[in-house]
Amino acid sequence: MNIKNSLFFLFLLISVHSFAQIKFYSEQISLDSVTNSSFDEKNVVLSPDGQNLYFTRKNHPENVGGSNDSGDIWVSEKNEDNEWTQAYNLKEINDKQNNQIIGFINAGRSMLISNENQLSVSHNNGGHWSTPKPFSIPYLNSKSKTLSASVSPDGRHVLFGMESFGNYGVEDIYVSRMKPNGSWTSPKNLGSAINTQNQEVTPFLAADNKTLFFASNGLGGEGSFDIFTSTRLDDTWQKWSKPMNLGSKINTKGRELSFTFLLEDEFAYLSSTQNSDGYGDIKKVKIAPEITPIETIADTIQAIDIEEEEKIIAISGLVKDKKTDESIIGAEVYVNTEPTNKEFKTLTNSQGAFNLTVDEGNNYIIKVKAFRYLSAETIVTDAVLLNKEQINFSLDPIVEGNTVTLDHVLFEQGKALLIAGSEKELDLVVEMMKYNPDVSIFLSGHTDNQGKSSLNIALSEERVQTVMNYLQSHGVSKKRISGKGFGGSKPIASNSNPETRKLNRRVEFTVHKIKK
Repeated sequence: MNIKNSLFFLFLLISVHSFAQIKFYSEQISLDSVTNSSFDEKNVVLSPDGQNLYFTRKNHPENVGGSNDSGDIWVSEKNEDNEWTQAYNLKEINDKQNNQIIGFINAGRSMLISNENQLSVSHNNGGHWSTPKPFSIPYLNSKSKTLSASVSPDGRHVLFGMESFGNYGVEDIYVSRMKPNGSWTSPKNLGSAINTQNQEVTPFLAADNKTLFFASNGLGGEGSFDIFTSTRLDDTWQKWSKPMNLGSKINTKGRELSFTFLLEDEFAYLSSTQNSDGYGDIKKVKIAPEITPIETIADTIQAIDIEEEEKIIAISGLVKDKKTDESIIGAEVYVNTEPTNKEFKTLTNSQGAFNLTVDEGNNYIIKVKAFRYLSAETIVTDAVLLNKEQINFSLDPIVEGNTVTLDHVLFEQGKALLIAGSEKELDLVVEMMKYNPDVSIFLSGHTDNQGKSSLNIALSEERVQTVMNYLQSHGVSKKRISGKGFGGSKPIASNSNPETRKLNRRVEFTVHKIKK
């Protein structure tokens, strides 16, 4: 295998085959008062050894923030009879914010926690958990009120349910993977096979790293949120089998979240509002998972290339109508990365917002176009995006009578020759004309009031003709373009000083006619 920018290491080759099926032998069984109360219990996580069951409890008076606390992590331990004991608040890792356990890394010695969408890690020291410290995953940016997440059993994958860059609806499921050097990749959306226009949350990846369980309210089912399963089909994390509803033994008319289990355990656990003491209770279901890795040990040690993870950059922004300031829905957003020259595309959502991730580059050419609008284009650098600045656009509407000033169409002083770089904005006009074939425009050329009026009128006429020639040479019919030079007779700014005077030296177009 020859892959550029790869790391080489030796390992004992293991071929793994898995059967992503699970059988259910009971309906939901409540854990009763050992874990459940009149308060909301959700976000269920098992310790790797199966001896501790963690969950988040909302608004309990024993929470760090009292009855106004939006969530503390509680834990129930198994006793010698293999029964769950009374849950207690794990106060050493909680604060007054919404605290949720995500899962375990470092062979169970470290716990990942979410505090109001911020990740932290706590380490087990002699049976006690340390004060959580910040934990970083590049470009993790959740816009959701609550971040749901889980860690795969091998501790090498973190899955998120969140509203973020490149989402298809509200919350989508993303994955971040541990690199060979121990750092993490940026979250990657699992694609439209999993994610819908609604919400996908509380993802859980089984021990084969292929079988995904998650809650959704966008795929139909028994109640508000149902649990579904899907199997990953390749290593892109974009191809998945059609999600299947786990059925009426698991899903009810209520809300089911946080399905989780260990392969060696006879029960799976989840949170459900069906027949609950409060809003959500912890339930269990008897299972027989058929997710059994089959290991074939090779006789020899082989060298394998591991492709170096590509770095990605997150880009977000808003697209609005310049005249009305209203959001433009369904605008096409293109990002071209330099120097790799890769193109990425997305559409604005119902709020006129766009979010997407692209390969890391030096510069990023961002272009936005929409029907009945003049396209816009800008170039931004890595520094701007790493500072998480939004890239916003205001597009000129193509409606009869609207006048658009071509700010970046510039001419040599006293001449009708275009200055290099002016072609970019003219190309946007060409694109608009081709995108809106029923539109015709009227070009108007203007100067300042310096010099003879007759010369200024002649110069403005020549500049209009230069623009007309450019548009025609790029495929726009001359029947759709007319124009006139007005010299300095129609200023838009004062001619009394050089700074404002230059604003009067301009070319504009007015939408002259739209065929009905």
